[in-house]
Amino acid sequence: MKSYKKYFTGSMRGTALVFLIACTILPSTMSAQTTGVTTQVTDDGSTETREQRRERIQNYRQQSSEMQLKIQALGTTIVSSVPVPVLFGVALSNISPNFGDPRSGGRLHEGEDIMAVKGTPIVSPTPAVVIRTGTGTTEGLYVYTANPGGETFVYMHLDKIGEGVATGVVLPQGGLIGYVGNTGNASGGAAHLHFEIHNSADVPVNPYPRLSTEFSLQQKISYLTTILSQTSDSTALANLLVTNFRSTFTAAINQNIALPGQITSALASIPAGSVPSSTTTLPAGDLDLGSSGSAVVALQTYLIQAASGSAATRLAGAGATGNFGPMTQAALIEFQIKVGLSPANGYYGLTTRTYVTAHPVGTSPITPPVTTATLTRNLSVGMTGEDVRTLQKILNARGYQVALSGAGSFGYESTYFGPATKAAVIRFQVARSITPAVGYVGPITRTALGSL
Repeated sequence: MKSYKKYFTGSMRGTALVFLIACTILPSTMSAQTTGVTTQVTDDGSTETREQRRERIQNYRQQSSEMQLKIQALGTTIVSSVPVPVLFGVALSNISPNFGDPRSGGRLHEGEDIMAVKGTPIVSPTPAVVIRTGTGTTEGLYVYTANPGGETFVYMHLDKIGEGVATGVVLPQGGLIGYVGNTGNASGGAAHLHFEIHNSADVPVNPYPRLSTEFSLQQKISYLTTILSQTSDSTALANLLVTNFRSTFTAAINQNIALPGQITSALASIPAGSVPSSTTTLPAGDLDLGSSGSAVVALQTYLIQAASGSAATRLAGAGATGNFGPMTQAALIEFQIKVGLSPANGYYGLTTRTYVTAHPVGTSPITPPVTTATLTRNLSVGMTGEDVRTLQKILNARGYQVALSGAGSFGYESTYFGPATKAAVIRFQVARSITPAVGYVGPITRTALGSL
């Protein structure tokens, strides 16, 4: 018994010693951990801690019992597939992930920047309740909404908050939030929507994987009809939209979708091919996929005005968004081919920049290079020769790309007829209803391809 008591006493002393050491170490460790969370500046650039921001958002959602009832009516199931909230000009392919990107002051980007034409309407992608509107030095004009599943959506840098949008307003899907802008710390930069999603714990989550669908054309026109009845200047908004997105409304007409009267009037009064007034003198510096900002806006404006072909028409439908995506790349490739620049790879570098500087749109006509290259023999897999290179050039120029990069791509056409060339020929044959569509370039296919 004595030996047990002695052992127990010694054990307790050891435990006490360990506890004292832990008490000495843990507070500093816990403090460091807490500091690591709470001292991180928020995405909008303020020095507010994440913890403080969570508390602020919670307060927005709990302003009154009436607000609580409205939020509860949204339901507990999150909307997993979120439609793009910018109503016109932004396809899924135009959006590049940027959540978590480094920002000034050691902060991380906690939203998704969606480049778009300034003044384009932004709508709620889900049913929602407006829980806060306002303006801040960094976030500019903003709107916070409560959304299904306890989530909160945030819209920043707005040019203008939507008419009638105020705390407590219940929005249907497609309800007006505001208009794309560049207010706050985005002032002077390319217009865009900074879009955030906060989960039910008010922790920001990556919006990009959730932005996986687009509103149908019928929905867009329906939402726009309501917006035009709300806005303080429906004529100005209609003119802006027709100038930037004419092809969208033309497509609606082709689908027998009734347009609002203001849009119909704008289509009649604004000449086709009009683009927003903007300088076509492009600043120095290379541009490529992923580039953004005013230099891209200038490049897109130039390409739209140059009107080199179908890719430029598609770009005109989207407008000069300031985001260099696949649509801009395709329009640039089309332009480079038309004016004879090589390599025609969709990269805006020294060669293209020099040409553009010497050929401002409106002062020097843009004409395709003179060439008489034609196909004079039948071609198939395994063959080589300059006529194979010509075949690849024709396919690339017609939009049936042999390769996206490397041999066979724009400006890098080769003399070898391989599987990639065969696949491009088959796509062409299918599109032209040439049978059998087996990738063999015979008389019928050669005639359909024409000359370069």
